[in-house]
Amino acid sequence: MSLTPSAISNLMKHESPVFIVGAARSGTSILYRTLQRHSSFKPQKYKHKDGVELTESNIFKSPYNTYYGYNSDAFTYMLGDEEYYHQFLGMTKSIQNYQRLLIGKDILQKVAPKVSVFRASLWRAAHNDILIRIFLYYAKQARGMKRIIEKTPQHISRLPEIKETFPHAKLLFMPRHPIDVFSSYQRRLKDSLKLGMKQSELKWLNLSPKTFCNKYASYMNIALQEKVANPSSFMLVSYEDFTSNTKGTLQDIFDFIEESYEEECIPEDKIKATGWQADPNLFGSIKSHTKSWKDFTNESDAKFIEDRLSEITHQLNYPRYT
Repeated sequence: MSLTPSAISNLMKHESPVFIVGAARSGTSILYRTLQRHSSFKPQKYKHKDGVELTESNIFKSPYNTYYGYNSDAFTYMLGDEEYYHQFLGMTKSIQNYQRLLIGKDILQKVAPKVSVFRASLWRAAHNDILIRIFLYYAKQARGMKRIIEKTPQHISRLPEIKETFPHAKLLFMPRHPIDVFSSYQRRLKDSLKLGMKQSELKWLNLSPKTFCNKYASYMNIALQEKVANPSSFMLVSYEDFTSNTKGTLQDIFDFIEESYEEECIPEDKIKATGWQADPNLFGSIKSHTKSWKDFTNESDAKFIEDRLSEITHQLNYPRYT
């Protein structure tokens, strides 16, 4: 088979990558870090001083950014491998030229999650499906892994595009009790401010209870609907189950994504020295309890959130904290 854009696209279309698609502050980074310890997903060419690789590629959210150069998330996901990145740029030259002629493509990408029809067709018409398959073909080589795994929480709103690009993909979504998620936002905001980060850089963390509820309900409704509609390709991985029964939950995950269980995936029960001061829990062992929500969230806000999200928490069998 000759190495052409079409040949690479056809090859990749039959692969079964694993995408962790949500949600932020719900433990997805810990899940991602853990799965990367598996022999199929481990980045063989990466030697980060902290021993973890957490780049969010945003490729389904911002496909055109894949060829925007060395400052892109896509290049970072390729672990800064210039050789493979240049090969990707060369192989997608015609697609890039075609897409530069498309008027309003960036606006269309932003409004896509609000559109229920024709999304997959528009994605395909822009050749984004081919672009992303080729990108991950070279990213797979740049990272030196046997099977693709990627985590971008916001991709929960891009399921039609993901399934159009990879019909055999396996998707993992990690729900977590909303009070714990909200308090995680608040703790990260507090810690980041202590480290000297500017308020303007932390808007994504500074959420009001109402805004948080809207975000939580939005992505949880997508996830719950997808689980019912496509149980063979979409799995809910409870944060509470994952942290309290890591081995059992991992066995279920590996059965779902059709990989063998490997004991080495569970991080050692020791604290590693790390320069990541904003969230050191990412680098140690998996803990079932990392904080008390009451240390970061007042009772009134917590009650508001639980009242507002009662229907969803009932579906997830979450107890009330207030």
